[in-house]
Order: sequence, then structure tokens, then C-alpha cells
Amino acid sequence: MRIFPTLIILCATAICHAQTKFSFEGKSLTSSRNNIYVSSKAKTNAKKFTFNSMNEALAFAEKNAADSTTIYIEPSVYWIDNPDDDGIRKPLNGENEPFGMKAKISNLKIIGLSKNPEDVILACNRGQTQGAVGNFTMFHFSGDNISIQNITLGNYCNVDLTYPLNPKLNRKKRNDAIVQAQLAICNGDNYKAENCRFISRLNLCPFAGARHATFNNCYFECTDDALCGTGTYNDCSLTFFSSKPFYTTSAQGATFNRCKIHTKVSGTQYLTKVSGPVKMIDCEWTSDDPNLDIKWCKDPNPKHLCIMQGNTLNGKPFNLPPTPNIPRPIKHPTLALQAQPEIIEGAWTLDAYKPEDTADFNWSIDNSKSPWCYGEGIDGAEGCYGMIQNVKGARMMFTAKSNEDYKGQILNIDLAPCKSAGQGFGSATGQYLDICIKFDTKTLTGYGVRFVRTPQHDRAVDVYLVEYKDSKVTAICKAEKCTLFKKGCQLTLKATGDKLTATIKNGDKLQELSAVMQSPNKFGGIHIQHTGSTGASATVITAIHSEYTEK
Repeated sequence: MRIFPTLIILCATAICHAQTKFSFEGKSLTSSRNNIYVSSKAKTNAKKFTFNSMNEALAFAEKNAADSTTIYIEPSVYWIDNPDDDGIRKPLNGENEPFGMKAKISNLKIIGLSKNPEDVILACNRGQTQGAVGNFTMFHFSGDNISIQNITLGNYCNVDLTYPLNPKLNRKKRNDAIVQAQLAICNGDNYKAENCRFISRLNLCPFAGARHATFNNCYFECTDDALCGTGTYNDCSLTFFSSKPFYTTSAQGATFNRCKIHTKVSGTQYLTKVSGPVKMIDCEWTSDDPNLDIKWCKDPNPKHLCIMQGNTLNGKPFNLPPTPNIPRPIKHPTLALQAQPEIIEGAWTLDAYKPEDTADFNWSIDNSKSPWCYGEGIDGAEGCYGMIQNVKGARMMFTAKSNEDYKGQILNIDLAPCKSAGQGFGSATGQYLDICIKFDTKTLTGYGVRFVRTPQHDRAVDVYLVEYKDSKVTAICKAEKCTLFKKGCQLTLKATGDKLTATIKNGDKLQELSAVMQSPNKFGGIHIQHTGSTGASATVITAIHSEYTEK
């Protein structure tokens, strides 16, 4: 008989611990295992199911998962990753991206306690090469039936955080140069956002990976490769800062219903980078460019049914024909070139090589593929034919005859990077193109020029002259910003006496670098090393010519 009163006392104690009261939509609520409460002004007390940070609340919900869990958040800015920590976030456990927080949970709701989603912000400010190695992502969710409401998810790596409710919480962006800075990657089904905002630029990733995602009355800001390809966007507003908001879409495609889309692109606005189905019904497009052209993608596949109905552009009816009626352009097939790893005098070496100065970056050479191919470039190099890198680390070298003394040397090479904005490479992760003359291919010794992507630029590369000495590379002049490394780039590299000059031209624009070669040599080889990604980040070599001089 004594057991029962004791149990009643214990239950009463538990109820006493759960007495944080709050309101939502006019209803009074009490925190519990199912209703977790978050406030930046509260002290964390797990017994009261009350937390000071979103990280603590989500970790508790994951560990103590109920049949369904709702996390209610008071207005404030909640940093998922500490913006004042100078540490560099790196991928863990063989993953490709570093994450601010990972959660394995289903049947979860996250609700901001304000009807204005700008009042409740879940934030981070890291991206590729800017506070992180890899495409930093705020959340990784594993589970089904996850929804958010009245929330802003923002990666403020390249966007200023402005918080009108408390300007003391404002924060300037980490960097002007736009890099991959992501929000939420998912592994599960049935994700939903209602009255939410998704803020970043490159690779926005709002619930990317979800098998089905629904966005109702939400707002998005993004550049390329950004939106969820399995999403249905109902009554949403979107601002596009560049021309390909989707990389591609899934088998079922993406759908836009009654959305308002403003594009800041001039010229042509595409929807996908790689062909995929898209449906767009009763949407209003606006643009500052009165001559804007909108297309599905550069190379639409007739198998992908795309539908536009009832849409307008700057107030005028506008609809694209479905892609089955659009013939695909005929292209010459890409020709893979057989690897030739041997160093032979008077011949070219074609192989893959990982230079010493890329040791901090996690990639390895793949000798199962041909290192180079001949074909047409894509994106910024469309219409340009030549030698294209087929694997990361693709290298090309010409070995001069060793029984001759080579004095001066001139190399002319025409380049067409696939990156149209001038950034040259996929990211600033040790990705560069070295072009060298006066080169000994056996010892990797000589002189040349390096084009490299850095975190300082998203529409330019750095360029400087280099000395190779027994495979080790040092700069021999100050790095300069170069905006000429895009389609139409012509490089002349010249060695005369002890002077090395590089002249870079593109159209009527010209840039020249020069330096003294501290150890002039009699070598006559050529060395071309690319450490960037392939495909849309490759560089087409459209022409190459070298000759020797008497000085």
C-alpha cells in the first residue's frame, strides 16, 4: 500500500520540473518531453525541458526521442556553430562536408514563436575555404517527417546578418568572395517548411537530399547549384543572384506553384545546370533586364518533360515550350586519350600526378581513367574544342632532347576555362593550373606561371610566376588578381637570359608579369599541371605552340 503514494509523489515532482510556460498562436503551453522550449534568455534545465540554445534542445530531442517532438524557439539569433571560434571545421569520418550539427530523429517540428520568420534565426557563417575545409553545412538530418515553421535558416558566410529586433546581434559577412556555404542536407522523406526563410548564396541546400520536400510561403536567396531538386514550392518568393539555381532535379522534378521570382541575372536565366524536369504554374517573374531570356538549361534532354503554364515576365505572359519539342544539339563525341606515363625524349607524357603542395587536400590520383580527353568544353567553354582534363591531377609534359642546349624559349597557349565568371576552378582548395617552360621533366625543375583560385575572389584568380626545383614550387613574384582567365584567354610565356615574362590577353585586355630566374638553365621541356576538378571546373587547352630562341 505504501508503494502507490510514493509513486504519486515522484510523478508530482516530475511535473513540478516541467513548468516553463509559454504561448503559441494564442494557446498556453507548458514545456515537456514532447514540447521542448528554447530561449536565449533562459537557463538550460533539462528537467524542465528548457534550453538556452538550439544545439542543446536538438541533442536532447534526439537522445530522448518521443513519438513526436516539437521544439519551440523564442525570437533571437541562435548560432549553430560558434562564429567567434577561429578554428577550421573539417569533414569527419570520411564525410565530404563538415556539419554544424547532425541529428538522427523523425517526427520533429521546429517552430519559431513569432509570425515573422526574420525574428527567429538559426545561423552559421562558414563555407568552403572560409572557416571550413569542404562545403560547410549547418545541419544534417537523418529521419522522416521533419518540418520547420516561422524560422530563418541562414549561412551568413557571404551575406550580412541584419537583426532589427536587436541590432547588437547584427554581424558582417565573413567574406565578399562567394563560396559553397550550405544549410541543411537530409537523408529521409517528407520534409516541410512553412513561412520560413533560407538565406545563403552558393549551394544553398534547403533540405537537399530529402526524397520529398514541400515549401509553403517561404523565401529563398541563392546563386547556383542551390535549390532542393525534389521540392514543391507553393506561394514562395525567390531571388536568383546567378543563372542556374538548380544543379539538376530529381526523377519527379521540382514544381513551382504561384511563386514570385526575381532574377538579378542579365542576359540568359537558366533553371538547371544539367537537364532535369521542372514544372512552373502561375508564377510571376521580374527582372531589371528588359531583354532577359529564360531557358530550361543549355542542353535540355527531350526525356525530361518541363511544363510552364500561366506565367508572366515583367507583367507580360511568358511560357517556355516543353523540352520534348526542343532538339538536342549535335556534338562531336569526346575522345579519351590513352595515358602515356613514360618520360621519353622528344615525346609527350600524359598522366595524373598529385603535387606535394596539395598534400593538405584529400584527393588521390585515379589511374584507371585516361588522364586527358579531346572534346568540347561546357558552360563558359562551350564551343571550344581541345585537350580537357579527364581526372583530377591531370598532367601533360613534353621532354626535350637532353643532348641539346636550349637558351631562350617561348610558349603560346590558348585557354578556355569552363568557369564563365573568371574564378577558373571549382573551389579554393589547392586548385590551380601551372604552365611551365625551360623544364626538366625528370627532376621537375624549371619556370612557369600559376593560375590559382583563392578565397579572396569568386570572379577572378590569382596569378604569379613560379620556380620549380626538384618538384618543390616557390613564387618568384607577387601574386596579382587576374580577371582574364576565362574563355578567350591567351598566354605567352617567354624566357630570355635570366628574365621570365608572362603576358596574359583576353580581347583587348592585357596583364603582364615578370621576374628574374635565379638559376637559368638549358632545359627545353614543357610542363602543364592541373589540380582542379574536372567537368564544369576543367580548362580546355585549345592551342599550344612552343619555339626556342638564341637568347
